[in-house]
Amino acid sequence: MSAPNHGLGLGICCRLIDEFLTLPNNHGSLTIIFTTRTSRKASETLSTLENHLAKHGTSKSDRQIYFQPENVELTNLLSVRALSRKLLASHLPYLNAIVLNAGIGGWSGLKWPSAIWSTLTDIRQATTWPTFKLGLVGLVTKPQFPEGTKAAREEPILGEVFCANTFGHYMLVHWLMPLLRACDSASPGKIIWISSVEAGARHYNPDDHQGLKSSVAYEHTKRLSDCLALSAVNQPATGSLVKEYITSSDSEEQLQPRSQESEPSFLVAHPGICTTTIISLYWIVHQGYRLGIYLARWVGSPWANVTSYLGAASISWLILASQAEIKAKAVSATGNLGGPCKWGSAVDRLGRSSVQVTDVEGWGINGTGKPFKDKWWGGQVGRKTGSVDATKEDVDNFLALGADVWRKMESLRKDWEARIEEFEAEDSHKSK
Repeated sequence: MSAPNHGLGLGICCRLIDEFLTLPNNHGSLTIIFTTRTSRKASETLSTLENHLAKHGTSKSDRQIYFQPENVELTNLLSVRALSRKLLASHLPYLNAIVLNAGIGGWSGLKWPSAIWSTLTDIRQATTWPTFKLGLVGLVTKPQFPEGTKAAREEPILGEVFCANTFGHYMLVHWLMPLLRACDSASPGKIIWISSVEAGARHYNPDDHQGLKSSVAYEHTKRLSDCLALSAVNQPATGSLVKEYITSSDSEEQLQPRSQESEPSFLVAHPGICTTTIISLYWIVHQGYRLGIYLARWVGSPWANVTSYLGAASISWLILASQAEIKAKAVSATGNLGGPCKWGSAVDRLGRSSVQVTDVEGWGINGTGKPFKDKWWGGQVGRKTGSVDATKEDVDNFLALGADVWRKMESLRKDWEARIEEFEAEDSHKSK
C-alpha cells in the first residue's frame, strides 16, 4: 500500500512490479493498493502502472499483479477513517505491508545566496543535507469536523505537515491493524515508515511535538518517524505503548472478522536524494537541481539517486524481503546483532542501486552504541559533516526520546478517536 500520485510513490510501485516479477520461483500474486487524493489522479496513476506492467509482456491469463486504487486525504482524519473502514469491510484477507510514504514539504522556496554558495563549496553536503530551504511556520489543517457541530466547536488545531507526514499515517495504521495482524506468524505484516536522510536530532523539539513553531516541520516529522520505528522493537520503555497501538478495537475487528495471527514489525527506510515535486521549483531550477544531484553522485555521494525509481530500492526490498533476510543483511552490514536499522537507497557513480544501513544521530546504525566500522561509503562520504558514532549514553537518550514520542502519539490518537466517535454519534442522532 503506497501513495503514488507521482514521485517516490510511483517509483515504489514501478520498482515493486519489476522486482516481484523477477523473484526466483515466483508463482504467487501481488495486489498493490495505492492511494491518491482524487479519482482523476487515481485513474492517471492506474494507467501509468498498467503501462509499466505491460512492458513485462504478461498476458491476462498469466497475470500476477493487480492494482487497487483508493482515495484518501491524510490531513483529514475522517477521510482516513473512511478508507480504513472500507478496507476492513472488504474481502482483503490481510496486508503484508503498508508503506507510509505520502506527505508534504511545507516549504515556500529557497534561500538563494546560501543555496548557491553551499553548492559551489561542497555540493555533496549541499544536495544531501541542504540548509537553504525556506520552511513555512504554523501550517494547520482545515477543520476536521463540519462547521456548526459540537465537535467543530471544541476542535484543537492540528499541524498540517505533522498530520500529512506522520499522524494521518499513524491513525491509518492503527485502524488497519486487523489486516496487518491477519498475516501468518511466519511472515508478519510490515509497517514501513519512509523517513529522510536529512533528519537529525536538532530537527525535533519535544516541546513542539507537532512542529507548529518550527521552520523545519518536514525534517521534524521525519525525525519523528525514526524515533517511532527504531524505538518500537523489544524496548521496555515503549513496550506497553506499542502493545496498545497494535491492539484493535472491537468495532474494527467486527467489520470483517479475521484471525489475529501475528504482530506486525516496524521498519524505517529512506530514498536518499531524488527529484520529486514535493518542493515547487521553476522548470529550469528543477533541472539545475537535478544536475547538482548527478554531480554529487559523481564526486562520491552514495545517496544521490536522482530518480524516484532508484530512490525506491530500499523500500521495495523491505516489502519483498523475509524477516530472516532483513536480519541477515543487518548483521552482515553492522557486524553484530543489535536493534533495528534505518535502510537507505544507495547508488554508486555508475547509477547501480544497493540497499545500505544508514547512520541515525543518537542511534547509530543499530542501537548498540558501537562504532560504525563498515566503510562501504568511503569513510565519511555517506555521513553529514561533523557526524560522530553514537555512544551507549546517546542510545539511552534516544530510547527515552522514543518513549516520550510514543506517549504523545498515543495520547493524541486516543483524543482524536474520542472526538471522532463523539462526532459520529452526534451525526447519527441528527440523521434519525
